[in-house]
Amino acid sequence: MVPQNDIERLKDLMDRGLMTAAQANVELVRIKRFRLVIGILPHDARKALNEAVKRGELKRMKKDRYKPECYYHPTFAYLANTARQMHAQRTIESVAKVADFNPALSPLP
Repeated sequence: MVPQNDIERLKDLMDRGLMTAAQANVELVRIKRFRLVIGILPHDARKALNEAVKRGELKRMKKDRYKPECYYHPTFAYLANTARQMHAQRTIESVAKVADFNPALSPLP
């Protein structure tokens, strides 16, 4: 979760014309250390994040089965990996509850 002060600072910079929405998206990921992409990410936000990856400001992990796509600050890869793993585990547990079977007996990773 991003502190409200950081969000307000980014909004203020955008209102004053010192930062674009694309730059704010990249800065938000840098502040949060990572961003899990669960569902749909708007095209302009994805484009800005991918450009930041090309410049080396951010890194990206592709979606892998139950693990979501993730953009992250290069220093904090371990946090991104942990968050992706936790999300995958919650997803598997949710499916297990709906399907009413024991996840310990499942062939899923």
